[in-house]
Amino acid sequence: MSTITPSRLKEVLNAETFRQLTADNFAILAEEIAKRVATHQNGSPTAIIGPPTSGDRVLNEFWRDALGGEWVCTAAGTPGTWLQTRAAAVVVDPSTGTIPTGYLIWNVTDGAVKRHAGAYSWEITVGGDAAAKVGFHGVTPTAQAAHIADPSGGTTVDAEARAAINTILVALEGKGVVAGS
Repeated sequence: MSTITPSRLKEVLNAETFRQLTADNFAILAEEIAKRVATHQNGSPTAIIGPPTSGDRVLNEFWRDALGGEWVCTAAGTPGTWLQTRAAAVVVDPSTGTIPTGYLIWNVTDGAVKRHAGAYSWEITVGGDAAAKVGFHGVTPTAQAAHIADPSGGTTVDAEARAAINTILVALEGKGVVAGS
């Protein structure tokens, strides 16, 4: 459930233009909830990427950052402990601003869910194209291994994979599981 900034909603008690104020409040609610705009601070959308880094926060407080990433406070405090519950949908990987390590994005252009590894480096966690870099926890992301043509004219096979397959085949032939060629 969204936390609507009280200062954005207009007071309707004893209002002369009750109907207009109600319509304005409905538009504010629709904007913040249905259109998923950033959480407002002091009447303006936040420019923060990631969870809030200051202020007293309460358990289960909801936060939507500047890119549309959604967060829930899991431990009250200043600034509280936050868990990202929805990746930010972007068309290009962010390359400016302060982005917390571990921040999740969904790049709708290449279809990959990516994790911020620091210094504007993004690790693919799910999906992505064949030319992308793949990162593993605690390991520097590296480009995928180059593939070479199979000398028999068959399908393209990575040299290391072919060597491993041949080793297994020789072992199976030695055990009599498969016939030698």
